[in-house]
Amino acid sequence: MELLENVVKSNMENTEQNIKLQFAIENHTTLLNNLKISLENGQSNNNETVVFFKLVQAKITELIAKIPTQTEMVLSKETKDYLDGFGKNIRWKKKFIWSGIGVFVFAFLILIISTNFSINWYKESIRAKSELRQDILNEIANEGKKIYDKNEITILRENTQVMQLWIKNNPKKAEDFLRFKDGFKASRENN
Repeated sequence: MELLENVVKSNMENTEQNIKLQFAIENHTTLLNNLKISLENGQSNNNETVVFFKLVQAKITELIAKIPTQTEMVLSKETKDYLDGFGKNIRWKKKFIWSGIGVFVFAFLILIISTNFSINWYKESIRAKSELRQDILNEIANEGKKIYDKNEITILRENTQVMQLWIKNNPKKAEDFLRFKDGFKASRENN
């Protein structure tokens, strides 16, 4: 009995589960049918869009074919006169610009040439001055003369004045100095 009760209980539970499973399958079937309907609607919308796109493309092609490639324009006499004057004005300005460019190029060439001449003249001038100075120094040397620094001459002059004053104020000691000086000159002349 107990076994029979377990079998009955198990069947009841299986029946409940089968009912739940059947409801779930029906829900899935309903969802699949709804999805199928949505896809069919999407397909029809897509087909309509393709048809519309082809129609629009045909209209655009037709419109482009109707656009004229050239337009004829009728100008008034005043406009023609103004455009002719404008053309002459542009030609005059072109000539002016080209002549300005020509003058600029010519001025640039003159600048380069004059710079070159100036540099050459300056080099020659420096060389001539150097040669002139060297000639003057050679003449002075040939005469047996030399050029000394002005400061050295001033110092020598002052020393000479001091020695002359000392000789004048100390005549006895000056004799010894003058003898020494004469001996020094004699020894230099002998060498």
